[in-house]
Amino acid sequence: MKRFQRNVDGFYDVENQLPRYLREIAEDQFEQARAERREIDSQQAATEHRKRVKSDFIDAIGGLPEERCNLNAQRTGRLIRDGYEIEMVLFESLPGFHVSANIYLPQSDVAGGSNKYPGVLFFCGHSDLGKGSHLYQQVCIDLVRNGFVVLAIDPLGQGERHQFYDPKTGEIPRRNTTEHTYFNQQCAFAGGNVARYMIWDGIRALDYLTNRPEVDSERVGVTGNSGGGLQTAYLMLVDDRIDAAVPCCFITSKEEYMKTGQGQDGEQILYRAIDRGPRYDDFLSAFAPKPVLVGAAQSDFLCVEGAHRSYERARSVYGHYGRQEAIDITIADDTHGFSPHLREGAVNWFREHLQDRAPDFQTGSPRTQDPEDLWCTAAGEVRAEFHDETTATDLIRSYISTRTPDTGSTSEITDIDRYTDEMRKTVVKQFDLNRHRPTLYPRHYDKETVDGVTWEKVFFRSECDPTVIVTGIEARVEDEDVDTPLVLLYEHGTDEVEARESEIKDLVTEHGFVLAFDPRGVGAVRARDVNTPLMNGGNYDDYHGTKDKLTSDAIMLGTSLVALQVFDLTRACDYLRDRFGTDANLAIEGHGSMAAHTLLTAVTTPSLRTVSLVNPLPSFRELAITREMDIDHGLTIHGIIGRFDIPQLLPALHDREIRCTGAGSSN
Repeated sequence: MKRFQRNVDGFYDVENQLPRYLREIAEDQFEQARAERREIDSQQAATEHRKRVKSDFIDAIGGLPEERCNLNAQRTGRLIRDGYEIEMVLFESLPGFHVSANIYLPQSDVAGGSNKYPGVLFFCGHSDLGKGSHLYQQVCIDLVRNGFVVLAIDPLGQGERHQFYDPKTGEIPRRNTTEHTYFNQQCAFAGGNVARYMIWDGIRALDYLTNRPEVDSERVGVTGNSGGGLQTAYLMLVDDRIDAAVPCCFITSKEEYMKTGQGQDGEQILYRAIDRGPRYDDFLSAFAPKPVLVGAAQSDFLCVEGAHRSYERARSVYGHYGRQEAIDITIADDTHGFSPHLREGAVNWFREHLQDRAPDFQTGSPRTQDPEDLWCTAAGEVRAEFHDETTATDLIRSYISTRTPDTGSTSEITDIDRYTDEMRKTVVKQFDLNRHRPTLYPRHYDKETVDGVTWEKVFFRSECDPTVIVTGIEARVEDEDVDTPLVLLYEHGTDEVEARESEIKDLVTEHGFVLAFDPRGVGAVRARDVNTPLMNGGNYDDYHGTKDKLTSDAIMLGTSLVALQVFDLTRACDYLRDRFGTDANLAIEGHGSMAAHTLLTAVTTPSLRTVSLVNPLPSFRELAITREMDIDHGLTIHGIIGRFDIPQLLPALHDREIRCTGAGSSN
């Protein structure tokens, strides 16, 4: 049987249905957000909104570490420059988890007679050089020459903090934002986000900065660009010690973001961020009435329209404090980056609000150091310097064991029927499987019989308003009894049917009827490419590719691609019951990553009596604690570990026939 051609052989335009579905769900949530903003009509309302936003944010990232360890700070080097010096510093944000940093110190009294200087924490964007990036050095140099003590730290996965650095070979197979996104999926499985570690690095960096004898802890600013703008905004929300802030090339709006089709990095994908927030303007308005300058670029891939929109929304909140002058926006006629215009704007903002000096500084072209000159370690990698270095993998493993200590097994079950019912209810609620189920209206065509097996294509509605069409290829033996109709799931759906024709014939012999099925986003109903490597993207299955982008949107909407696909699978079961009777016993078989969908569907569908897993992946817990895995962006499910992971699902299928073959079958 030949596979479907584009757009279900011309019957239905399905290539845009998944992006459109997510956009329409988002529009409903955007309208709810607009209604919430209209209710912020006083200082008290703004204060209450800030509390809720902060609480939701902390929940989305999985909380923050509760105990501050000893920083064990050490200076490993020093450079003397014209009017300032740079110290190379290492400190531990968590036990054995080293942060490499440069602290820029004024040498002369350029701040007007004070013995202490204002401090500025500088967050690096997504340059693999981290604090060694020449653009970021120039910001720090301009600030220190204007009388600020500046602490620039390497983010996780950048500079000297590559978590996948191999001390034996010197190889770094994964770095920077791909490392962030890799770790974020592992954190998401446990109900967290990799940002929790980045934020904690920032909090501990402030601890170090404000305790330096040269720094006035009552005058503290924070700035950064791109990923550093993100860290700036996040810290503005969680740390009250910050007195002024300049987030650059980060603030836009979720509405504009959804239109671009662009992917984002793991730390940007906050669970339910579109649904409940925090949204971009929330980071600004929650900082009121303290001074914040939004830095943006006219030709940024982060839409400047969104920057203006979020600024105006936050400015209205500042108005309730009578402090609209404390928030401003500056737009560089440039592309994404900490341009001279933004650098000058940041320095002048801090001059005005932390030094009470005129904002009349004009930047030049500060001479920078070779990145190696700023290393805090001999080899430029903390994992080479400290052979027992704690890694992000170690932290995630510890987090999982603390947060859900029994995730690898199921505790003793005293009432299996009650357990089964509760597990079904958990998945149904988490995946919203009780939502409206429209009439299927199946269409059949391209029927052919080859070697006694009849093949036929089918498609039907899974949802409407917005419409979702799903597809399948049926195989059966005419005029023979059907034993247990089978829903068959391949990772690439019906695109694999031609290559697996012999295998499917064997399944027809066993079951009498096979439906090779495509849930949304798979096979014949795979989404079009919404992003490409040409613009901050990747190929379909890659980091920043289409699957990553659509999954990320689903997470921010409070769902997941898996949840949407499991709903489609329950609709496939509806179709089989309509065809073979409501009392029919059904079977389901999932291959590879689709084995997880298979188990989740079976738990919610009692009529699935036979459940087959072929080459299944290990449990989500195992994926979360392993150091090396082949990341499948489409599998991200927030908070699955310990709640409805494979070890929790299997006991709820105690009365079914479970077959498992191939990799991961021991799980």
